[in-house]
This record gives sequence, structure tokens and C-alpha cells, in this order.
Amino acid sequence: MSADHKKKMLAPADVLGAEPVWPKDPREWEKIVGDNEVVYEDRHVVVFADPVDEEHESEREPGEVRVTLLSKKPGRESLMDLGVADETLNAAILHGIQQAAYQLGLEKKGFEVRAHIYPPLQHRPEVTFKIRSGKAPKKSATSL
Repeated sequence: MSADHKKKMLAPADVLGAEPVWPKDPREWEKIVGDNEVVYEDRHVVVFADPVDEEHESEREPGEVRVTLLSKKPGRESLMDLGVADETLNAAILHGIQQAAYQLGLEKKGFEVRAHIYPPLQHRPEVTFKIRSGKAPKKSATSL
């Protein structure tokens, strides 16, 4: 394929019209994890029991498990910043999700993985995945 026919890579500013404006400042992953229970950790990611829910998330049901996976790699603000050159981090994210699920026994009852990407859903410039398992929130008649 000639250089004339190659597709230009899109950047966040191309999609959003400007660089993302983060409602909260970035923090070191150690400060985010704090004293919370670490479920899984390697040199690329950490998965921890996250007691703080985002305001747009549903209330926790009794017995529901919620943990958060954070990338330790600086300079990656969002899932949209990961590319093929980040194959080690991409594999570590998948491995971290799997290992956390095994540690918590989630493979026996099922779980979901969510990534909040760009404001207003993503509050800080960090690659983050939310893992949730347990009783799903009931849907109201208006949300169907």
C-alpha cells in the first residue's frame, strides 16, 4: 500500500475536537490504591478492592464484588491511548483481569469488565478497568 493510501491515525483531539479535560488531576497508582486490599499485582497492573463508586454507577447490592484494575504505566491516559506497541501492557491487563477473577472465584459465577473512556465517565487520566460480579441491579420499567 502506498503512503498516499495509508489511513491517518486518529488522536483524542481529532475525535473530541480538543484534548480531553480531566475533572480530576492524575495521581500515582500507589496513592489511588492506598490501604485498600490488593487482589492481584504485577509490575504492570494492580487490582484492588475499590470502596469508592463513581457517581454514575449503580448502588452496590449486598454481596456484590467490585474491584478496580489500574495500569502502572505512566503516559497512558485512556484505553484509547493503547496501541499495538503496548502489547506487553495489553497482555498484562488481560492477565490481571483473569488473575483477579480466579483469586475472587468470579469465574464460577460470571463477572463484567468495564472501562470508562474520556470525560464525563472517566475522571482521571489513567487506564482503569472496573470488574464487577454479583447480583446485577434491577432494571426499572423506564430503562427497558
